[in-house]
Amino acid sequence: MKKEKKKILILGSAQFGYSTTTYKYCEFARHDFDITYVGWDYKLPKIELSLVKVKYVSRKGNLLKRNFKLLKAFYKEISLGYNLVLTTYVRGISLVKLLNPGANVLMYVDTFGVMPNASKRYVYDLMLKFETSFFKNVAVINSGLGKLLNRNKYEILPLGGAVFNTNHKSFDSLKLLYVGTFDNRNMIDCVKGFHKFLERTGYKNDSIKFEIIGDGPNNELEELKAYVESYRLSPYISILGYIPQKDLKPYFENANIGVSYVPILPYYEYQTPTKTFEYLISGLPVIATATFENKKIIRPWSGVIVKDNPNSFCEGIIKLQENKKEFCSERIIKAYSNNTWENAVKNHFIPLVRKLAN
Repeated sequence: MKKEKKKILILGSAQFGYSTTTYKYCEFARHDFDITYVGWDYKLPKIELSLVKVKYVSRKGNLLKRNFKLLKAFYKEISLGYNLVLTTYVRGISLVKLLNPGANVLMYVDTFGVMPNASKRYVYDLMLKFETSFFKNVAVINSGLGKLLNRNKYEILPLGGAVFNTNHKSFDSLKLLYVGTFDNRNMIDCVKGFHKFLERTGYKNDSIKFEIIGDGPNNELEELKAYVESYRLSPYISILGYIPQKDLKPYFENANIGVSYVPILPYYEYQTPTKTFEYLISGLPVIATATFENKKIIRPWSGVIVKDNPNSFCEGIIKLQENKKEFCSERIIKAYSNNTWENAVKNHFIPLVRKLAN
């Protein structure tokens, strides 16, 4: 007789498919569990995944009304009975837990506040710690976040990365690639640093390229394009704007160096940079800023660590060029293969759910 699957409920504020982590949990665990997802309907294109039931909550009304509506939907869904509820952090989620005292809930924390405004960050972090204290079971992406929560006991659910390339790379000429948000990332530093590198080398090697993919809310894209145009750098630097994840494969196949540029600030120290993993598991050595997590990941044969300023970024490119004979994409792919989303889910998420689901 076929064993009945455990019923798992995932709660989030994102529309289904637009949070990579919860989507990957569903994608790679749907054959092991009976999964339902409840989250906002942002009126974005609907993403469907076979075997996963999705329930949308309307965002009509003011901030207070729609937040109440989301929490009410969570409460009602939990009351239907699930073996385990995994919830991401949503303001007021502790109330839902208090109103469902018998529910088996795992609180999942993947970030503290990363907004530039220190006061907003302080309030967000204070509320997160307070609300998390109501949950017996808590999971975080790494031990650094666990310590910030001031908890003695927590589970680790590490992030993973998508594989965009399996081909072996040649490093005869460097082709840099940045993919990600421009929001509070100071990407202009990378462009200025690359410009300095070109000046240092006298623009002699026109085979070196830098492709930048992404966008931001504060005219960052326009700023980057204006700089490139002003200094006539378009033969070397391409500012491509936002490109959906499903269309990124050709860019990873064309590139041979990944750029993981996160400002070295206290609130980024313990943020696992997903893109660092995605470059590495796709066989690209990485030029990465010296955050705590990047320094844990990068080895001399898989990239270089730099400071968060143009001069250091320039020096990092020079070091990459000097050490390019040491890079082997086959070795890099093999060394970091455990960090794919599929392995992260199979090795960590599924065993933890099985352990906690009653």
